[in-house]
Amino acid sequence: MFRNTKKIAILLAAYNADKYLEEQIESVLSQTFQEWTLYIRNDGSNDNTSKIIDNYCNIYPNIVEIDKGGVNLGCRNNFFRLLEVVDSDYYMFCDADDVWFENKIELSINRMREIELLHLNKPLLVHTDTAIYDQNLNLIAESFWKTANINPDRFLTFNLLCVSFCVGGSTMLFNKQVKDLVIPLEDNDLIYDYWIAINVVKHGVISTIHQPTTKYRQHDSNVCGVTLGEENSFYNKIKNWKSLLIKYKHESDVLKTIGYGSFGKYLFYKSLVIIKRKMYKQN
Repeated sequence: MFRNTKKIAILLAAYNADKYLEEQIESVLSQTFQEWTLYIRNDGSNDNTSKIIDNYCNIYPNIVEIDKGGVNLGCRNNFFRLLEVVDSDYYMFCDADDVWFENKIELSINRMREIELLHLNKPLLVHTDTAIYDQNLNLIAESFWKTANINPDRFLTFNLLCVSFCVGGSTMLFNKQVKDLVIPLEDNDLIYDYWIAINVVKHGVISTIHQPTTKYRQHDSNVCGVTLGEENSFYNKIKNWKSLLIKYKHESDVLKTIGYGSFGKYLFYKSLVIIKRKMYKQN
């Protein structure tokens, strides 16, 4: 177990990340809030990721590698391995291919301090919007939420969040009580940030900052990308209703494993989400 002596533990999961990793680490080093330790786990990369990590660990005492030479666990289990072995007051996840705005941590910890005054000893999670960039960091969309017609404040119930996920792992800051809520990890197929958010919305508090704090890099190697524009339009969903129905049925089956309920319930709340997004667009 690694005990973090700083305020925040930043957990960076890396796999074949040599193309972008240095830029991300530099953006963390440039943060206006500096009370953090960066913990990195290399998930069995076969490129120069290991060399980059070694270089930074040799220079900066607040950058620490976990499980050096460890086996490949996959994205979900790589992040949860980091969370499991690091003991800290607060945690943030860090994708190896993104770039953080310099005030990301400061904005998030300030909001956390505000909601702690209202919700003592509860699992608390703060999340933000993200800006979308291409692989060369050319801006695609200044706000993912606005482009996708999402107001997260309208979806922060268990039933709605399960069918319209809008709490990205790379935008989160959460407290130790959240870790205690999700560790030990249950055996399911839910993505790491999805699993954390739906547990917090049931047992704690999620607070939204309507401001981008991350440059989300959209490229061919993303484990999970975002859909924007025509691909995400209502017309496109109707046109491809058969494949969409298969996708919804699969999502419903996964949610059944955590007790969400029937496919009919899933479709009902999915319809509510569509209505809420249409209303948000009109406003």
